[in-house]
Amino acid sequence: MNDILMFVLSMSIIIPAIIGIVRWRIIDAAYYPFIYNIVVVLLVEIINGTHKFSVATTELLNIFSIIDFCLFAWLFHNWGLFNYNKNRFTIIITCFCVVWIYITFFLIGFTKINNPFLLIYSFALIIFSVTTFNKIVVQERVNIFTNAKFWICIGIIIFYSFFIVTRATDLSAGLLLTISKPFLRSLQTINNYSNVLVNLLYAVAVIWIPRKKNITSLL
Repeated sequence: MNDILMFVLSMSIIIPAIIGIVRWRIIDAAYYPFIYNIVVVLLVEIINGTHKFSVATTELLNIFSIIDFCLFAWLFHNWGLFNYNKNRFTIIITCFCVVWIYITFFLIGFTKINNPFLLIYSFALIIFSVTTFNKIVVQERVNIFTNAKFWICIGIIIFYSFFIVTRATDLSAGLLLTISKPFLRSLQTINNYSNVLVNLLYAVAVIWIPRKKNITSLL
């Protein structure tokens, strides 16, 4: 797959971004971190597409990883995953930030891809999503197919599962394990097309984000 096609496929993120911007004023504020994340991903994809395989893109990916985790953790906090406990949420964010700083600046270096942290936070987001998905099925008496949380969780599980495989492969290659080039190319192709699928799922999710609740006062 050539670089132009890869860039075009990555730009599918613009679909949920546009829908999110159009619906911004009417959507539930609890979902704002998700819209922020989509916009950040769009900016990262644009920068990555114009500065392919440079040190700058590696540094950008490292910075994005901690932003990505924090925004999704904020989203899950808004959904009540941490029982709306601000102290628990703060502790989780702080721990992951400390791990990111240690691995990025002291263990690996800022100019190298922080694969260990990418794996750690990807597993964490999958666990958050599976837990939330189970709560949706058991506790929420609504059609899951019109539930934005459902589509977001499915998208996260699909994306970060493939992401873990990709990062684990890169980590294995870094450990000098023999990995065939055709396998790497096939893996990259699958990953690119899975990104498109996830972006479309995110677009569906943005469409189903509930409206703000109108609060009226009794006079």
